[in-house]
Amino acid sequence: MKKLILDAGPLITSCRFTTAGQVVIDHLLAACDITIASSVRNEVVVAGQRYPDAQVAQQRINEASISVMSPPVDRDMEAVIAVYGLGEGEQDSMLLTRHSDLMDATLVLDDHLAYLVSDRLAVRKRFLLDVIADLVRDGDLDVQLALAIVEAIRSRYPRAFVEHTLLLLKR
Repeated sequence: MKKLILDAGPLITSCRFTTAGQVVIDHLLAACDITIASSVRNEVVVAGQRYPDAQVAQQRINEASISVMSPPVDRDMEAVIAVYGLGEGEQDSMLLTRHSDLMDATLVLDDHLAYLVSDRLAVRKRFLLDVIADLVRDGDLDVQLALAIVEAIRSRYPRAFVEHTLLLLKR
């Protein structure tokens, strides 16, 4: 099973949209172990508690389908990340990749600056659209379901990213 660390944006997206009678997060959970930073939980669930996606996320956390962890202390990495002015959830999500249980996990982001910072720090990362394509490529997600998921979450991403992903999936 693939290990994913979701930042707030991908968590919200996957908990907000429905495909084939299920929220997208449930399709991901069928193929992946998902962990979020405690600050991401606070950002999505506590701060956004009035939103339906926050309620979906909270339910998956309560069921232990989504794990919540605090990042390990890594003062050097914290200092480097702080220079970029990223949000606490993005910072903690990057730091979670240093947790001993998550060394083989992929960080899932939707923020371009956070993606670039992760790249500079040699953190394994993907956009949510790429994770969906990867799951199809690896045989963990049906291509038709993946196409439907991408169409469902289309409004959250730039048109070019969506169209590129659709082309990849249709090959």
